[in-house]
Amino acid sequence: MRFKKINFIFIVLILILTVLSLDLLINASHREIIENISRYPQFQDLGSGLLITFLVCMIGNLLPVPTPYTFVVCFSAQPFREMNVFIPLLVGFIASLGCLIGEMGGYLVGRGTSELISTERSETLKNYQQFLIDHPKLAPLLIFLFGLTPLNDDMITVPLGLIKYDVKKTILWIWLGKLGLMLIFAYNLFNICMFLGGENWIFSIVTLYFTVITVYLMLRVNFIEIFRKYKKK
Repeated sequence: MRFKKINFIFIVLILILTVLSLDLLINASHREIIENISRYPQFQDLGSGLLITFLVCMIGNLLPVPTPYTFVVCFSAQPFREMNVFIPLLVGFIASLGCLIGEMGGYLVGRGTSELISTERSETLKNYQQFLIDHPKLAPLLIFLFGLTPLNDDMITVPLGLIKYDVKKTILWIWLGKLGLMLIFAYNLFNICMFLGGENWIFSIVTLYFTVITVYLMLRVNFIEIFRKYKKK
């Protein structure tokens, strides 16, 4: 049976996560690397921590698949969180710039173009596109909410591009969303960093599974149509 591209990518990602999970469960030395990541000298120095944070966030948002880039924000800010209240703000700001450049870079080099989007995904994006046309005032809120999640933002940026939504507004709202997300991790609000790496690496794996499955469902399930049917009822 020939799998559609999106199904194939989903299966590959799930297999990779499963292999990684088994490796960490079996190999104590590999597990130790994850558990002690916050103690690495690179994260004890603010300058190198900021550089690593910027690069990881940029690459994480440049790739067209879900990547666990948010962990780096926690560990960059952690050694300085109690030292100065403004340092996590700086970490979050630098991280958000990396996210923004990665998002824009990925979009410019062709992520979301017709060659990379399957027919099925194109139909899904057209549904989001039509929803944005019908509800233009919701666009800023939707852009911000997508930016506020670690999900791939091309689910919203591609339809916005198709309807020729203002680029400056798109960039502004994506950046504000990413800044909000990065500050949540930098200040460890809701103790969220306990779910990323460190001794709680299992939560990190579960979060990755959840992210991959969520993106897959957003591409396969027509939530707009479900919303319309629910609204009619």
